[in-house]
Amino acid sequence: MGAQSPQLRIFYLEDNPLIVFHVETMIEDLGFVFAGSVGSFADLVSSFDAFEMDAALVDIDLADGRTGPNAAAWLHERGIPSIFVTGQVGLAAEYPLPSLGVIAKPISVEDLADKLELIRRRASR
Repeated sequence: MGAQSPQLRIFYLEDNPLIVFHVETMIEDLGFVFAGSVGSFADLVSSFDAFEMDAALVDIDLADGRTGPNAAAWLHERGIPSIFVTGQVGLAAEYPLPSLGVIAKPISVEDLADKLELIRRRASR
């Protein structure tokens, strides 16, 4: 890593621990900081102050239902940009805001890298 901007802290809202572990490894391999994860919108709200994040990856269906879009909107209200990570790309298209984009599952490191770079460019403005 060069002397670019500080490493962005990426949070992951996902209820499958195996996917979280896989994505955590990819985030760190790409030179970002994994800021933590919870499995539901309710857990995000109740523990939000315990995490420091610059952006979030958000699954659409979480442990408390189809609450990912609400979580993305809630994060947006707090200045945290998000990207949907889902196997339901068509469904994600129904929620174009406030998410910056969509990463389809299964997640490729190339797609993750492209979307995280989008967040990095927005953060450096």
